[in-house]
Amino acid sequence: MGSIADADAQFSRRELFIWLAAILCASAFAQSMTHGGTTALSLESIGAFQILGWFAVLRLLYLQTSSAPPSRRDFWVAGVVGAIDLLPSGKATWIAATLAAIYIYAGNEKGSNGRAGAAVLGALSVQSLWGPTLFSLFTVYLLRADAALVGVALKLTRGGFDWHENVISTQDFTVGIYNDCSSFHNISLAALCWISLTKLHRPTFIRSDFKFGAAACLAMIALNAARLYAISLGRESFAYWHDGAGAQIFAVTASFVIAAICAWGASIDGAKHE
Repeated sequence: MGSIADADAQFSRRELFIWLAAILCASAFAQSMTHGGTTALSLESIGAFQILGWFAVLRLLYLQTSSAPPSRRDFWVAGVVGAIDLLPSGKATWIAATLAAIYIYAGNEKGSNGRAGAAVLGALSVQSLWGPTLFSLFTVYLLRADAALVGVALKLTRGGFDWHENVISTQDFTVGIYNDCSSFHNISLAALCWISLTKLHRPTFIRSDFKFGAAACLAMIALNAARLYAISLGRESFAYWHDGAGAQIFAVTASFVIAAICAWGASIDGAKHE
């Protein structure tokens, strides 16, 4: 497609994508605040890992070295993405971000910072829209698996507990496990942290990266399962770990552990490792 930029124009394709990503970032944050998100350490709404993800997207697009002017198709796609972002739907921003990620990824060379930024933008979209959508298809089975896992652990270590489907109970206390409490709920956040930190360090994955990505996801499942175990112990434990200070302690601990695993993996020297 032909360029519509003048020969003397300074506006580049890279800058167009940076502006587009910045608009999507602002829309995502505005949407989260409008819907009354919780604190930044809660692993929900505008969380630490989402902030990291958006920083990675903008940083990687900024580091893209190409100074080619935008084409008509680039402007057309940017206009379509912007129009979708303006639609009055909570999903619109993330559908727009998905389309932008696909286009930017396809329009940059393998191993480029532009592709790396697009990968992180795609991970943000998965974490906010596609992951929860996929999770909802298997919710019943995952919640039952959670209840069985925690129920067996409680029966072996404490005694007097039983479970049925997604409910764990004793003689005087019953707790139900629902979507937001599932051990599998925050896997996409762990994956987002992993992709963001890894791509900030190098635009192309090495073999060890996938091991650390899997380790981060498994650690998130284990931490969530441990919290479910604590929540199920009784009313006082439930109040502390679900609604009280324990919820924030869990959030900070989980954030630190996942970030540490991902940073460790990202720090490995690819040349030495291979």
